[in-house]
Amino acid sequence: MSYQKLFRKEALRHQYKSQEFGESVIQQPLLLDKALLIMVIAVCLLMSLAVVYPFVSTERLSLEAHESNYFPVVSPTPVVVERHLHPDGSRVNREQVITQVRTFDGVSRREQVDLMSASETGVYFSVINAGTSAQPFQPIAKILRTNEDHLFFFTLTGAKAKQLKPGQWVKLTSGHHQASGKVHSVIGPFQQGRINIGIQLQSAYDVGVLHPSAAVRLELSVKRNNFFALLRKEGA
Repeated sequence: MSYQKLFRKEALRHQYKSQEFGESVIQQPLLLDKALLIMVIAVCLLMSLAVVYPFVSTERLSLEAHESNYFPVVSPTPVVVERHLHPDGSRVNREQVITQVRTFDGVSRREQVDLMSASETGVYFSVINAGTSAQPFQPIAKILRTNEDHLFFFTLTGAKAKQLKPGQWVKLTSGHHQASGKVHSVIGPFQQGRINIGIQLQSAYDVGVLHPSAAVRLELSVKRNNFFALLRKEGA
């Protein structure tokens, strides 16, 4: 093979390599352009959704059970609660013995043991611990009024009435106790921003959320204004 042919063959080989390198250099910017285009499209879609659709978030409010849910168990004279005969959340019947107390007879100067009975049928909750004294007409226990509609009433403080509407689904939590239902009625606001609401609970609710002393949290879904609505609100 002559030197001329070898030189021509080597030149062709370098030419092919330079073409392959050029093609790879061209392909890499094209891939980067495609990736950037996809990212721009994704960002535009997210922005359009934020502009058109309202934001939905979960808001948590503190509430307490209203006194109208219960029958109070009271004594007209001072007593010392010896023991509660039923655990919290248990069902009791009318005239059923529920609490054992000690009273002091001022005339005979003697103590005696008395038994207190339920005035109505419902769910029993103790309010005063055993071994504690109770003043006249101070609630010793409370009996939850039960009804077929599972409708109970609560008091909210610091909430706005427009945040709650009849038919709105809500969730109640108190520790590990949970219940869900829908708002039946909204009454108020009253003094100090108090709002009374009726909630119709689903039948499979945990009665622990209805304990008179329970710290209950109400969770509801709130729709926030979209971007255009916020601009209109600021410009108004």
